[in-house]
Amino acid sequence: MDIKRRVKNLEKKYGTRNPYSLCSMLKIEIFYLDLGDIKGIYKKILGNKFIVINKFIVINEKLDEFCQKVVLAHELGHAILHNSKEVQALKDYDLFPRLNNKIELEANTFAAELLIDDNYIDDYIENPSIDIRILEQLRELKKR
Repeated sequence: MDIKRRVKNLEKKYGTRNPYSLCSMLKIEIFYLDLGDIKGIYKKILGNKFIVINKFIVINEKLDEFCQKVVLAHELGHAILHNSKEVQALKDYDLFPRLNNKIELEANTFAAELLIDDNYIDDYIENPSIDIRILEQLRELKKR
């Protein structure tokens, strides 16, 4: 799966890498709830009568703004890359757990490709509220 190409195609088609804008254009609703230890969830519901498809992402409201954006990008990765899979939830303390789970690694890689644009990396570095560990993990995934 060429995740870098998928992100480039999304950017070309919608004119943005912003996960909030992409969700809006893709008609994926975003909700904020206290999810306890869960960082985020992507869910797609198919209705039978008129084949209605509702897609939504739930993000833990207790996360800071930057972490919410990273989790949203991760869950959007599930929506785009794993459209037919069951609900995915990012539960571990670390936003980027070292799992041998291919689906989670792909969603993490998607988030890195979406959020880390080589031209705009300084925007993240100059923001003192950003958890530098998460930024480093995004960079590592982007290098792969």
